Amino acid sequence: METMKLFNHNSFHLQKDQPKLQLFSTVPLYYKNVSFLTKPSYCIYSNSQTQFTPLENPSQKPQNKVGFSSNKLIMEFTEHGLFEDAIRVYVRMLEDGFQVQDFNFFPRLIKSFGGLSDVKRSKQIHGHVLKIGFLADIYVVNALLGMYFKCGEIRDAVQVFEKMSERDSVSWNSMISGFYQSEDYLGSLMIFSLMVKEHGLFPNRVGCLSALSSCASIKSWILGREIHGFVLKNGLESDEFLVSGLIEMYMKCGDVRNAEHVFNSTVNKESVRMNTVIWNVMITGYVSNECLSKAHELFVEMLEFGIKPDSSTLVAALVLCSELLDLNLGKQIHRLILASGIENDTRIQTALIEMYFKCCHPESGLKIFRRSRNDNLVMWGAVILNSAQGDQPFTALELFCNFMLKYGFPDSQMLLAVLRSCSSLALKSKGTEIHCLAVKTGSISDFYVGSALVDMYGKFGDMESAQNIFSRLHCRDLVAWNALISGYSQNERVDEALAAFCDMQREGIRPNPVTIACILSICAHLSVRILCKEAHCFLTRQGWKSNVLVNNSLIAAYAKCGDINYSRIIFENMHERNQVSWNSIISALGMHGDVDKMFVYFEKMKQAGMKPDHVTFTSLLSACSHAGRVDMGCKFFQSMVEEYKLRPQVEHYTCMVDLLGRAGYLGQAYDLIMDMPCEPDDRIWGSLLGSCRSHGDEKLAKVVADHIFKLDATSIGYHVLLANIFEDLGKANEVAKVRSGIRDMGLRKQPGCSWIEIDNDIHIFVAGDCIHHQSEDIYAVIESLTLEIKRAGYVPQLPLRSLMTDEADF
Repeated sequence: METMKLFNHNSFHLQKDQPKLQLFSTVPLYYKNVSFLTKPSYCIYSNSQTQFTPLENPSQKPQNKVGFSSNKLIMEFTEHGLFEDAIRVYVRMLEDGFQVQDFNFFPRLIKSFGGLSDVKRSKQIHGHVLKIGFLADIYVVNALLGMYFKCGEIRDAVQVFEKMSERDSVSWNSMISGFYQSEDYLGSLMIFSLMVKEHGLFPNRVGCLSALSSCASIKSWILGREIHGFVLKNGLESDEFLVSGLIEMYMKCGDVRNAEHVFNSTVNKESVRMNTVIWNVMITGYVSNECLSKAHELFVEMLEFGIKPDSSTLVAALVLCSELLDLNLGKQIHRLILASGIENDTRIQTALIEMYFKCCHPESGLKIFRRSRNDNLVMWGAVILNSAQGDQPFTALELFCNFMLKYGFPDSQMLLAVLRSCSSLALKSKGTEIHCLAVKTGSISDFYVGSALVDMYGKFGDMESAQNIFSRLHCRDLVAWNALISGYSQNERVDEALAAFCDMQREGIRPNPVTIACILSICAHLSVRILCKEAHCFLTRQGWKSNVLVNNSLIAAYAKCGDINYSRIIFENMHERNQVSWNSIISALGMHGDVDKMFVYFEKMKQAGMKPDHVTFTSLLSACSHAGRVDMGCKFFQSMVEEYKLRPQVEHYTCMVDLLGRAGYLGQAYDLIMDMPCEPDDRIWGSLLGSCRSHGDEKLAKVVADHIFKLDATSIGYHVLLANIFEDLGKANEVAKVRSGIRDMGLRKQPGCSWIEIDNDIHIFVAGDCIHHQSEDIYAVIESLTLEIKRAGYVPQLPLRSLMTDEADF
């Protein structure tokens, strides 16, 4: 018969299909699902055999041999975590007629019940020992405390503790560690305080460690210092476990100085110096407190002392490399891992994958993942999440599909990663599938997943779906509100965005810098300076003037509202600047046509050690185009490719085509489009078509228009532009043909709209309307200005009102 493998092959074997036990509070005890009318099979364990031997009559069994051997077996099973087997031995003993009053190993047996984490069975053993009168034994009651905590039944543990007629240090320490393991950190510290202050008992190492860990979990620096004082007073400062616990507590509370003091006061002792755990806790603490250089120095010092790093050390070192973005150091640690022979450790592999991804070397990370066994869910989550965050959304989706085929349903972290990938790739159909999967797995109730769905639909432009999901969220936190406001902002639904911002504050949710960045982008879109200043004042009151994200948004917002001077003031007053800061001020200056100052700031950016990126060169090339600086534009384009090794994207080619076209180099602009390594879009052809109108090139205009209409035949803007070209050249028949085609396709031009802010009042104008209360005065001024420019030599092609009427028809 097939048997179940136990920890010792020389012991007995139990049948694999043997049913689990159910221990009742009455004696004798029976197996679950076994009829009470069935005669129990009496048996006895014999060292000379490998299984229980049935007996014909219970009177044949040697009582002492049964008790001694079985008690020893229960101890061994419990120590090796074979809890079901330990309980099974006890039940067999009772079936064999063993007198329960002679059993002296109830604490071990109760520990087995706790190891199963089965509340129902745990209460059965409690009732059993209660009935036979063993609750007077303090060791038994202490074991019950531990059992209930392992089952997560804090209330039952407290009741047992309160009813104890006698308590020893084990009782109190069990309560301290039990509350900590149950994540009731304040309860753990309260018991610690009662034990010491009111009962005069001293916690042991386990109690002190649990109390220190509780302080670390709630970041209670004051209580942690009190426990540190208790440890010193009782001469426990040399205990290696307590030293590491103290260091971890101080590090998690952000008190690096005291953590260093504890470390330095003990590391000189030979017995403690070689303890790898203490070094690991220090290195990890330095990394978590962003003391990266100190973490690096300590890691090197550890190696110089000859202390062999373990897997935890190397994981901490790899996290350090990820934070430093130091690929060279990461590769050195990778070689150390290979030399140590622990490259197959799952934690090590996961940390290596994250390090390579964050150091912009995803190929190596994927290579490690594909060489691994791929059977660890944490590793799958890490590689999918890092692929999504590392601008490899297609890879993230591919890995996610492979995971689904291999394991089935994902966790919420994986769903968040693939939702992000769908958003960046604008894959609405795939995003909808992930939405359905989230509903099916129940992850839709996770408010992080719900917020990600709101954000995804907002990026798709489907604000109705985003609103529906948002309204169904049980917990609408700041992340969810930011996702909704950002969606409104990105889709230019200004009124809804501002209304959501007000509703959020009415619900008691305070905005953060991300929220304000969204509001500032709305201000920039509206070009309303007063609204921008209101947001700026709000930021000042909140104390966010030094926030980099906020300042970057303010630079862009003021520039788009026409106040370039304030943009420069904000930039100059920034204590910290990142890549976006420099790009924002360069773009702002280019937008306002201050090309010379833009070039100065570009040089300052390089001197500050910032490497220009694609966004930087887009701003530079666009400014050169509008300023007619052909030589500088060509120089920047060449520098982008040759010096900075950046591959030009469509927007860079569009700027260059616009630059050459405006300067009259239409042939070169056309050749540049045809030589592009990427597919040209309608915008780049549209830029060249506009240049054809400026320089009256009818032949090239027709060629360019053919390219445009193959990409987008329904774009009325390009049809109107082509009609205007023919009109400029006096081709009335061609104009009529184009306009006839527009009408046949049912196209209609959106009327032009503009607005201006005067004395904090916004005035809106639509082409051809006369709604404004000062419209007669406005048109009179326009007529006057038209006469002035005619005197200056400008001859308009059509009367102003006639032109506006024609455009309004479309």
